[in-house]
Amino acid sequence: MLCPECGVQNGDDHNYCKNCGFPLKPGAIERELSIGLAEKARDRYELLVRLDPESPGAHFNLGLAYYHLGLLEEAITEFQRTVALDETFASAYFQLATCYFRRGMVNECIEACRAALLHNPASLPARYRMAHSLFHVGRLDEALEQFGQVVQADSGYVMAEYYIGVIHERLGNVNDAIGAFSRVTGANPNDASAHYHLGLNYKRAGLDDLAIGEFMHALRLDPADRASEAELASLAR
Repeated sequence: MLCPECGVQNGDDHNYCKNCGFPLKPGAIERELSIGLAEKARDRYELLVRLDPESPGAHFNLGLAYYHLGLLEEAITEFQRTVALDETFASAYFQLATCYFRRGMVNECIEACRAALLHNPASLPARYRMAHSLFHVGRLDEALEQFGQVVQADSGYVMAEYYIGVIHERLGNVNDAIGAFSRVTGANPNDASAHYHLGLNYKRAGLDDLAIGEFMHALRLDPADRASEAELASLAR
C-alpha cells in the first residue's frame, strides 16, 4: 500500500505509514483510541501536524487523541484549527461542541452544533446535543423543535422523547406530556423517573387512579424515590 502523504510503500496490513505515520485505512485512529492507545495516537498526530500543519485531518485526529486523554483545551484548539482549514468539516464541529458542552460553554456548544448540522443535516447526535443544550439554557421552544426532529428521524432516541415530555410538562401541556412519557415508559418500562413524571401529569389531568399506579411503579423501581412517595401521600389524603 502506497502512502498518499510521503509515497513510501507499506504492507497491506499496515494501518499507518511506517515512514511518516499517516493513516492508511479509514477509522484507524478510532480503533486505536478504542483499545486505549490514545498516547500513541497523540504522539503520531503531533508529528503529522508538525510535518503538515495545513492538514485538517491531522489536526482533527490530534484533537480526538487529546479529547480521549482528557485534554479539553488542547482538543478545542485542534478542532478549531480543523474547521479553520476546512469549514465544511462537520465531524470537527460536532467534536468541538462536545468539548464545549463538557466545559459548560453551552452557547458555544449550540453554535458548533448549528455549524455541524449546516454541513451534515442528517447528524442526529449533533441535533440531539444542540437540543439538550438549548434545554439547559431555557430555550424550550427551540429545544422542543430539535428533539422532535430527532424522534421523527429515529424513534429509538428514547431520551429525546423523555426531554419532550419534560418540556411539555414545564410548558403546562399536560396531554402532550402524558403522551411523551407514555412512549418513554413503553420503550423502557424500568425508567423510574419517567413513571414519576407520567404520574405527575396524570394527577394534573385529574386522573388520580392512573397517577397512583405510576407513582407506585416508580417506587417499586426506586424505593428511595421520595418525590413519588410524597405524591402518593398527597393523593391518599
